[in-house]
Amino acid sequence: MSVAEAHQGEHRAFLNRYYGWSRKIYDVTRKYYLFGRDTAIDRMLEEPWDSLVEIGPGTGRNLRQIRARRPHAKLGGIDASDAMLEHARKKCPWASLAQGFAEQADYSELFGAPPDRVLFSYCLSMVQEKEKALAHALSQVAPGGEVWVVDFSDLGGLRQPMRGMLQRWLAAFHVKPLDIQLLHDQGAGIEHGPLHYFVIGRMRRPA
Repeated sequence: MSVAEAHQGEHRAFLNRYYGWSRKIYDVTRKYYLFGRDTAIDRMLEEPWDSLVEIGPGTGRNLRQIRARRPHAKLGGIDASDAMLEHARKKCPWASLAQGFAEQADYSELFGAPPDRVLFSYCLSMVQEKEKALAHALSQVAPGGEVWVVDFSDLGGLRQPMRGMLQRWLAAFHVKPLDIQLLHDQGAGIEHGPLHYFVIGRMRRPA
């Protein structure tokens, strides 16, 4: 087993422990601090596309919202947590869901073809190899398709000690706010939320 595989195994075990008990209250608690998710969904739905894979769909909250507004679309997800996948399958029986890691999963297996859109919603900040995950997503989306990210930004608008307290609290859950340069390096168009609390990034694969 390689070092990377060992780290993934440890991360998968952590996610299963954490989400094993928190998944039933996850959506209720997260609405108070996972801001920008609906804004990103609104932006994505402004343009036509027919298939989407969410990386780290969690409870399937975003997939359910998208399905309500675009019922014809093929929707799927890849999650490292077995516990969350079990929960999401019950909530989204119409979705194609699979266990895997963002850095290496084969997105085409879900629909038999590359998806038109890939969404990371408060997931990339938990991925161990963020740059690799983004580059992989861009290689897996259909030509002319897009990868969207909504996640914690650099929190630059928050004053100390609040910023430090939030960063330490997030770190306890293996969450690290994004280095915005990571999105710039992938050619992303970027929109920041108030106080740089969240960021929405949009990357297109050449046709």
